[in-house]
Amino acid sequence: MEDHVARRTDQQAHTGPRKYMSKGRRACDLCRSRKSACQIEVAPPCRMCRAHGQQCEFTNRVVRKKRPAPHSVAEEGGNAPVWHPEVRPAQSDTEQLSWPQGLNFLSMPENNLASASPSNMQGHVFGGPGLSHTSNEQLTPGFLSGPENADQFMIDDFMLSIYEGRTLPDVYQGTGSGLNSLDYSPLTSQVCGLTGDQDPYVLRHYQYDEKSEFVFSKLAIRKVQDGPVPVQFLLSKPELSADSRSQTVLRHGPQTNETPSLSEIVPPEVAERLIELFFRFVNPQFPVLSEANRPCPRTSPTHLLAAIYSITQPFTVFDDKLSIELAYNHPSPQSLSNIAWRSLNDEIPEPTIHSLQAALIMLLQPPSNPLLLESPLKWALLGLTVSMAQTLGLYLDPTAWNLPPEEVESRKRLAWLVWAADKWCAFSLGRPSHISRNDWMIIELDIEQNHSLPDAADQSSRFYTTQFSKLTLILDSVLADLYQDFKLAITTAQPILQRLDEWHNSLPSILEIRRGNDGNNTDLPNGSASLHIAYHAVKILVFRALLRPFNQPNNPDSTTTQDHQSHADDWLAAKMRIRNGALAEVTSVLSLISSFRQEHYQAFWAPWSKTSFALVTNLLFLLSATSNRDTRTAAELSSSSSPSPSLSSPSPGMAGRDEYAECRQALERARTIFRLHAKALDMMRLALLRIDAIFWIGWERVLGFK
Repeated sequence: MEDHVARRTDQQAHTGPRKYMSKGRRACDLCRSRKSACQIEVAPPCRMCRAHGQQCEFTNRVVRKKRPAPHSVAEEGGNAPVWHPEVRPAQSDTEQLSWPQGLNFLSMPENNLASASPSNMQGHVFGGPGLSHTSNEQLTPGFLSGPENADQFMIDDFMLSIYEGRTLPDVYQGTGSGLNSLDYSPLTSQVCGLTGDQDPYVLRHYQYDEKSEFVFSKLAIRKVQDGPVPVQFLLSKPELSADSRSQTVLRHGPQTNETPSLSEIVPPEVAERLIELFFRFVNPQFPVLSEANRPCPRTSPTHLLAAIYSITQPFTVFDDKLSIELAYNHPSPQSLSNIAWRSLNDEIPEPTIHSLQAALIMLLQPPSNPLLLESPLKWALLGLTVSMAQTLGLYLDPTAWNLPPEEVESRKRLAWLVWAADKWCAFSLGRPSHISRNDWMIIELDIEQNHSLPDAADQSSRFYTTQFSKLTLILDSVLADLYQDFKLAITTAQPILQRLDEWHNSLPSILEIRRGNDGNNTDLPNGSASLHIAYHAVKILVFRALLRPFNQPNNPDSTTTQDHQSHADDWLAAKMRIRNGALAEVTSVLSLISSFRQEHYQAFWAPWSKTSFALVTNLLFLLSATSNRDTRTAAELSSSSSPSPSLSSPSPGMAGRDEYAECRQALERARTIFRLHAKALDMMRLALLRIDAIFWIGWERVLGFK
């Protein structure tokens, strides 16, 4: 064994890290079985085994093809020794199996335990010694926990590029015994809100370890409460927020004027074109600036100019001159963001309208890493923005004020923008809103009265702003009524769904998405696509709220006594109607996404677009995970009411299995659609990563059942 490892280590010392495993340098068993490159940096374990928490093994016999040239028996075969840098107690498969402790919704009356088949719910606990994927072989073809062989190498390489380096438990060591601290941990923690991309009612199904954690590599989910309202935190390594930290670093010495440094980064002739791109792409959807008061690269405040230059970087390809001049030497978005932050920090003691505009643009700036949602920095910036707006009196209605008409209209527009940013950021990050409807007077815009809205030749931007304003009002109702008082969710949801249908049916024809490739739409981008996705995201939030009561422990649908049988049947019928409605909604939005063309992609620049896409796969994952439980529940109800069901009609258990198959097929279809579009639309990559990580780890390891 020492000779084998010494030969591999010596080769690494001379040649450096290998990206390709030649036949002379044998791959470990796990990499060979998954047909992936066995990448050993210095010594075993390789990147794949390190990510899976196990050691490299070289025990499987290598079957080589016969060659014309003779070779020695030693090269032919035999079993290679196993690399064991540290001795671990051996555990049998049964010792690694345990009950999913976090899934307390499985609690049932004692007389139903036999029919519940607890053995079907047993699974590996994540974080145990060795994450074997051999259990995939026992799954039904078509419902494998891992991706197909054709995509295996791509997924492995993609995941390892994200989860390389030390695992999160290595960072978490030494934080104490007993209950692990959350507030004094070296890791960054963010609460998983009810409306964010990580639904707590989905996360409650994960198989947590003895520390109440589900560990990935640089991320982990920490469960702190598993009651009627589950609470989890997302833990991450500090280096994941390095970009945000670099943006907010303040200068160490006095510097009276930052404009020359900004002018050196962005020359005036380039600045003029970037401002033009802002009015072409960003301002039509989120009218922060007015045409009458366009910023000037030589006289406008530094923080406003730097924010504009930074957010317009992705759109330079649509400018004939910038697409060539900045192709290889574009301004650093990180440097521009840092300049904007430092200059804005100087204005906090005395905020102005320009300061507020700069803060709004910085709020709209998506993260540089498409695989990250948002850092806590964005939520802190939103609080600062709301505070500045309140200081400037934007929460009041200035209609009757003795101010110039254009200034009154500008104040109304900016007041609504702060209101809208608060609602959509609260939706995206899963946080309570900063602003209450009772405290803010301008919560809707009227295109007929506000002439400061940007003009457009086809008027689509003005209609977009009006319809987005109405949709934001509905979103506010969802956040306030469905995610505050859970008991009233079912009775409140129906009028909200009706308002959403009325809003969608009343959209002007100019905002409709033409799904036929007629070649007439040449304007880039088509902003209506982002408006339609926002509508579906709000609708999915409603269904997530409706599904909450049916995913609680000790639901009426698990009651089998005669007194409660009628109520249980009604409860089960209502649950199936809601689940069918949720599945129909996801099918509708997948059909919409699959019809997207190139002119639709550039409309998705707002940071909450990531969450909107992630809600689609998240809802499908929730339906798939809970349909397995619904199968058992339906079978129990059937056995208690009718011991001998008719063979002419399918049993509830069969219906549950059909629903599970339908949900899994929809989930696979969603992954395929997202993979196709994510190549051109970065906003989809986070949603794809979220669901691909589940399949990469293993369906049964995450949920505890196959």
